[in-house]
Amino acid sequence: MKVISKQEYTELMEFIEPHLKDLWNHKNKERINQEKEPLNIFQFGFSIVDIYNYKIDADTQFYMIFNSTFLRVIYQGIQNALQEYPDNFGTGNASDVIEALYNVSGYKRFGSIEDYIQFLTDHLCCYIVYRENGIFSDNILRVDLLRQILPSKDNDAKNDFVGGLLHTLKHFSIDNQNLSTGIYVHNIFDIHHLMYLIAMSFRLRTGEGCKYKAVQELSDGKMLAFFYYYCPLNFF
Repeated sequence: MKVISKQEYTELMEFIEPHLKDLWNHKNKERINQEKEPLNIFQFGFSIVDIYNYKIDADTQFYMIFNSTFLRVIYQGIQNALQEYPDNFGTGNASDVIEALYNVSGYKRFGSIEDYIQFLTDHLCCYIVYRENGIFSDNILRVDLLRQILPSKDNDAKNDFVGGLLHTLKHFSIDNQNLSTGIYVHNIFDIHHLMYLIAMSFRLRTGEGCKYKAVQELSDGKMLAFFYYYCPLNFF
């Protein structure tokens, strides 16, 4: 991992900004069709210190462009919630995890837990952009922290994370403590390392239409990742 130069930063921002504007417009059209309020805030600029660059080989590299609040959640928020509310994790109920995150977030000063959920859904994300032989790939991966919370198919009294990093985290743990709703014990170094693995697997994806998957060989097993193509844009 390396810090990018000012020139790289300028090139990256000039590349991604029009793609993000297209995404914003498309999302708002969808929201209007669903009779929801359009998003009046959408992030186009990112701090250079929140961008991580990894070189795969002489020709290929990728950038992880983080929303700063997304970074705070994966570095501090989830860990603080695990420490203060350990019983809210591994319960099979997304509402328990959200309650713990909300309680440690400081968001109570700004709104209700429902407002907090909407904030996480609308704004917290990371973009993965590949660059090969100096050319940026138009296929961009957006990793949302939270996509949806829906009633559990197995238990009407519980809710599930559907899509997003909080869904993925149910399959992983740190120090044998599950990071979301699951009961699995698959220890990772930290959540940022998982984001790195997701970014690496994006390069290996195969599929057609809107559904793609990738299998990545790790030192102690295999990692299976699924990606959904966001038609008609070049976002996954």
